[in-house]
Amino acid sequence: MTSAGNIHATRAYDALCEGKVKHRGNLNFSAYRQGQDPQYLGVNGVNYYAKPWGNDSSNVQAVLNGPAYWKRVYCRENVAARFWEEDKKAEKAKAEQEARATPPMRKSQSVPAMQRLPDDPPKDAYAEIKESMRPFAERQGKPRIRAMEHGERLHFFNTLDSKYQMKAGGKNLTWNVSKETHRSTPTELRWILSNYFRTDTQAVLAGAGSEPAFKTAK
Repeated sequence: MTSAGNIHATRAYDALCEGKVKHRGNLNFSAYRQGQDPQYLGVNGVNYYAKPWGNDSSNVQAVLNGPAYWKRVYCRENVAARFWEEDKKAEKAKAEQEARATPPMRKSQSVPAMQRLPDDPPKDAYAEIKESMRPFAERQGKPRIRAMEHGERLHFFNTLDSKYQMKAGGKNLTWNVSKETHRSTPTELRWILSNYFRTDTQAVLAGAGSEPAFKTAK
């Protein structure tokens, strides 16, 4: 692997670890990476454009792949809070430097209000949107597997049994399949096993994919 490839792999691994800390067993890594993309966030170094720039694909994604776009929005970073934290660190470092100065640097009697940082970080402007989209972002597109019992393993009949069911003429039709003699194909086995190695395996095995993806009116 080239040095550039190593750098990319390391950054992706760091992002994966950060995403697991924030979203735990319900991480959608693709949406998380897209939601942290500086071009999508409008960040270029220390400059904040507050709008996408460069090769950002969010506008096209919103049209061609709406579900993935809203999952990206759900994982979007609170950029204002990040800049607030960086300004706080710079302010603290400046204060320590002034305290070590000999003789101490004189401060002006009044500090303009515009230069004072608020004590609390700014709220996320997307907070209400994220909260309303939470069920969709956390459940839509996941394998429709019911919640597993303690010690229960995945097999064909608790993951893919819907293949032997269909609706026709307003009726639910089910094939009478012998569970004792059934044999899964290699493709089915690979898919069943893949559910153990997802970044959101914990949520999948808890039955998140089988729950409603939209809030229902009470």
